[in-house]
Amino acid sequence: MAMRCLSSLPLLSPSGSRKACAVVKTHPVNSAAAHRGIRTHMSVATGGEQALTAQEQFQEPEYGVVSIHHVGILCENLERSIAFYQDLLGLKVNRARPNDKLPYRGAWLWVGSEMIHLMELPNPDPLTGRPEHGGRDRHTCIAIKDVLKLKEIFDKAGISYTLSKSGRPAIFARDPDGNALEFTQV
Repeated sequence: MAMRCLSSLPLLSPSGSRKACAVVKTHPVNSAAAHRGIRTHMSVATGGEQALTAQEQFQEPEYGVVSIHHVGILCENLERSIAFYQDLLGLKVNRARPNDKLPYRGAWLWVGSEMIHLMELPNPDPLTGRPEHGGRDRHTCIAIKDVLKLKEIFDKAGISYTLSKSGRPAIFARDPDGNALEFTQV
């Protein structure tokens, strides 16, 4: 059984070393290491399978990391952002999440089993002077099945994007508020 990374955030491992990803879900892998009984994880940073040390295999944080629950994204105009995320990208609004209990407007959108929380709040980040390529900026990465189909959707809608600089199947774009988004093919 190998681990699947869902986050490219650098985190400290139990051994104190910096890791390239947070290991949060498992899936079967048909690799030579897996057949020899060596536990591995798929690294978002390298795109490859990496062996876990004995210490990493058996130590979990006491509080029990499960997965990323949601990512908060600031927006200036909620309706404009919902049009982008729901109408263009096809994400569904989670109507079960409370929107009337917070002191600002917002919406929750499903991304697989996790969510994006759109929050209509002033953005403290500059909207100009940001890198053209979203991979060189803070970004949220969404796993998708077909980068080429999304590229066609962006082309038809006139959305600017860049492709992954590493050559892997990924596309970077910005939402109407300049928030960088990566869509990586899995």
